[in-house]
Amino acid sequence: MPPTATLEDIKAHQQRVEKNKITPDNLPPCPRCSVESAFFKIHAYRERRFLIIIEMLINAVYCSLVRFGCPGCGKTFTHYPDFAIPHKHYTRQTIEGFSRSYVENDQKTYQDAVTIDDAVPERAVSGRSLAPSSVHRWITTLTALIIAHRQALKKSLQQNPAAQLCRHFGPIQIPEKKYKTSHRKGCLLWCRWFFKIQAVFEKIQFSPSLR
Repeated sequence: MPPTATLEDIKAHQQRVEKNKITPDNLPPCPRCSVESAFFKIHAYRERRFLIIIEMLINAVYCSLVRFGCPGCGKTFTHYPDFAIPHKHYTRQTIEGFSRSYVENDQKTYQDAVTIDDAVPERAVSGRSLAPSSVHRWITTLTALIIAHRQALKKSLQQNPAAQLCRHFGPIQIPEKKYKTSHRKGCLLWCRWFFKIQAVFEKIQFSPSLR
């Protein structure tokens, strides 16, 4: 089945919002005045549409996101649940899953990446299929997020003794047929590196011998 957040995931988040259980503690300090996120106050609620895939049909589901305000300067911040990526309607699981499918398989085309068991997910209402170009755009989005968080990832790896696992990756390469420009090559290399690093973090988290 296609990677996706579930309806239950989104409903659970909505329940947390309605019970005032969303806190700003995992947000970074205010970049404008350096106030710690623990002091942020709820500023507003914003309804957001998410697209999830159920039995190869793309369905729209709505839930609320919480915006917090900095008491020092008034700057606002949106709290994104685990299944959400800023400015994207498809869930993180879908964006990462289809992007990983393309980036990690040297033989796959974008059309191959959106095809599952000889079928492509389509909109439940319009019948429009998930476009291969969506994966292209998602990889660009992931690259921007990866670069933005590069320093935090680098610091975490340096502080964790299990970071030595990363030394066994070897050179990371992308076949020339997957890109036409050096910029696109860079995007694909960043994403391939990210998915390898992500796998290491999962090993660290779930393997007692690596903690």
